[in-house]
Amino acid sequence: MTPAVERLVLATDGSDNAVRAADHAIFLAAAFGAELHAVSAAGAPDRTIARLADSIRAKSAVEAEEAVATVTRKALATDVPTKTEVVDGPPARVVVDAGRDADLLVVGRHGHTGLGRFLVGSVTERVLEDPPAPTLVVPADADATPDYETVALLVDDSAVGRAATTMAIAVARATRATLEPIAVVDNRFTDAPGLRRALEDEARQLLKEVAVEAARSAVESTATVRTGVPAAEFLDHADQTGADLLVVGTDAARSLDRHLATSVARRVVRQGTAPVLVVPKRVVTDGN
Repeated sequence: MTPAVERLVLATDGSDNAVRAADHAIFLAAAFGAELHAVSAAGAPDRTIARLADSIRAKSAVEAEEAVATVTRKALATDVPTKTEVVDGPPARVVVDAGRDADLLVVGRHGHTGLGRFLVGSVTERVLEDPPAPTLVVPADADATPDYETVALLVDDSAVGRAATTMAIAVARATRATLEPIAVVDNRFTDAPGLRRALEDEARQLLKEVAVEAARSAVESTATVRTGVPAAEFLDHADQTGADLLVVGTDAARSLDRHLATSVARRVVRQGTAPVLVVPKRVVTDGN
């Protein structure tokens, strides 16, 4: 069943990267016919020195208002219904709380580093510790006029991996993109030739299941099996296919290599040159 994306939350701080994230959020909101909710934090980060907190809060409140106003101006050029909100509180907490009611959360990978502003990169790291919703992380050099033609997906056999597959297909369907799934057998843990062949057979079967699910949604897909280190192979696959979006699940404890976990998603987020959609365990445990 294709998940509905009706409420898309954008976390913004007004930085150039946050503006780029807004471009992708508006693009996806239009593709899904979703409402866009732009939120910015007007508060000092956790553990800020008390004597600096008030001045940081005052400055960040002004910048937060400007940040959401920028999103509103961008959205006016589209038919995307948009709401904005400035919330008083530490940035990471504000983003996580806002994302709890989202079908999709969009954040930038880097942001301002000066006094009075929060570093979006550090906030994103905090968010990715336990994402409140499927979270799109947009790098600073992402395309300013997004047009997803190719969606790369890291496939595995966990419940989170299946949720990531469903989400990737939903995005590909909404944006009319081709799905490029890859299943990776980790060669660090498969020295025995017989075991490797068995895992490669399992990978091919998983990709067949992905192809069937994609076909039900009228999404064109391919199939790639590789042996190697999952994050590295996935990033290389994304580069070779020219992927506009990378999709990966977290906490995939039952994956092909038995070691694919949140660390893989974080490495993909840090090193990927395209936006990365991280699908969390919460999607499965919440029954979404």
